[in-house]
Amino acid sequence: MKASERNPASENTVNIPDTRVLRLRPVHLRKLAAIAEVKGKVLFSKNFIIMPAFSLGFTLLMKVIYGAAAQGEFNTNVYALTLGVLMNICMEGVYCTAAALAEEKEKNTLRTLMTSSVNGLEFFIGSLIPVVLMSTVVNVLCIFIAGFDMGILQWAAFLAVTVACSAISAVIGMIFGIYTKTQVSAGTITTPALLILMMIPLFRGFNDTLEMISEFLFTGIIYNAISNINSSLPVTDVKGIIILAAEFILSVIVFLALYRKNGFER
Repeated sequence: MKASERNPASENTVNIPDTRVLRLRPVHLRKLAAIAEVKGKVLFSKNFIIMPAFSLGFTLLMKVIYGAAAQGEFNTNVYALTLGVLMNICMEGVYCTAAALAEEKEKNTLRTLMTSSVNGLEFFIGSLIPVVLMSTVVNVLCIFIAGFDMGILQWAAFLAVTVACSAISAVIGMIFGIYTKTQVSAGTITTPALLILMMIPLFRGFNDTLEMISEFLFTGIIYNAISNINSSLPVTDVKGIIILAAEFILSVIVFLALYRKNGFER
């Protein structure tokens, strides 16, 4: 090819790497509200509403059992509340979220959302809001069932920590949901995570290693928060706040990356 026939534009072309993974698209409130409405209806379906109801019943059961065993020797309300909140955050946040996403994949509704130009951030926020709201309501009901007394500032601190933990658990559930194909497999794959998140804080007092690990789990932080409220201590410290923020940010990044990697966003 002669020099005069060359395309100058082609010579000055620079290969720019694909930055779609790092670019967040704008959020449309109408799409966000539609996703949140759909997710909310799923949580109230017969397949999932049993989990928050079970958490409330579990709190009441633990209050009765601990009350009969303690015979007034120690405050049983804190144990009932701790178990109920941990059960609710883990089961509703991790399991229900993962199973709901798996159900969407089974029914191909997730593909429908993808073809309707719903981006990962819209799907993420719309899926997160109903879970956090329901989980928060159940946590508040657990307080009244357990008969746990708190002041206004303690209420505010408790809600802040539990909302953060509910959000983290919901994002973890979404991450598991990306890899599951059916609701049955969702239950199977989330079981080890649920056992770790619940059992380590509960048995932290038996082993120094478990206690150290619990300090870095969001479930361990909520466990400490309830104990601190009972002892009239600050709900959490700077370390706990940093851990919650880091776990939430990391979980969000992982979910958005997996959402796009698995072809759910164009």
